[in-house]
Amino acid sequence: MPVNKLINSEDALARFEASFRPEVKEKLFLVKKEMGYAVNQGRYRLNGTRCIAWVECGSDELHNGAGGIRIMYRPGLFTHKPEFSRLGIYRIRVRENKDNPSDHMIVKVLGKADDPRLAAIREEYQKPVTVETEWGAFELNRDYDEYQGKIQFLSQEISVSVDVNEGSTDAGIQLQRLKEICSDQEKINARLMKYIAEDETLQDWLDEAEAEREGFEQRLGAPFLVIEEDGEAAFWFDGGEPFGGHSIIVS
Repeated sequence: MPVNKLINSEDALARFEASFRPEVKEKLFLVKKEMGYAVNQGRYRLNGTRCIAWVECGSDELHNGAGGIRIMYRPGLFTHKPEFSRLGIYRIRVRENKDNPSDHMIVKVLGKADDPRLAAIREEYQKPVTVETEWGAFELNRDYDEYQGKIQFLSQEISVSVDVNEGSTDAGIQLQRLKEICSDQEKINARLMKYIAEDETLQDWLDEAEAEREGFEQRLGAPFLVIEEDGEAAFWFDGGEPFGGHSIIVS
């Protein structure tokens, strides 16, 4: 490996560790889910997961809210990626982020643990949360902080994802946007089809793939609707073969 890449790797590790306070604390964490995908940082990998709540050992202070635990490690050398199970409770030695004490650097995972306060939060977390609307029912997927459901959009049933802020169940703004979409389906669908038919990038892809333009919009099939926390909405279409399997997003 070139020397400059080795230096950059060490710099990345040094910057990461320098963003956390030097004091090591022992805490109990209620982990939201398994570790996510690692991000390569030269020779190192940055990985982490989210936490629902945590307690500092020796303290009665309970932190019930969104937080994170992260680690930068070098695969196969002294350190490795810790493994967590969904909704597990773990005793971990950590360092707190200098700017955000809810963000933690993993120093050492001591193992699984029990705590009645975290267990009660876990039990509440697992209770289903459903919102009933005139267009259908939406169930909260807490792991991904989104309500999931289906609506009738013109002649098709389409899947809908309604994003919420981490740890929240409120979706007032998002559902108002959904109401606007459901109340004006013909106009919105016409705008979607017009965009797909006229977008220069899409047309260039069709030309390169020598795909038949006639009826292309209809061949896209049912879209997938995503409404973000701020009410912004986007329709995702399966682009299929002409676009190498990439999705077409119209917002």
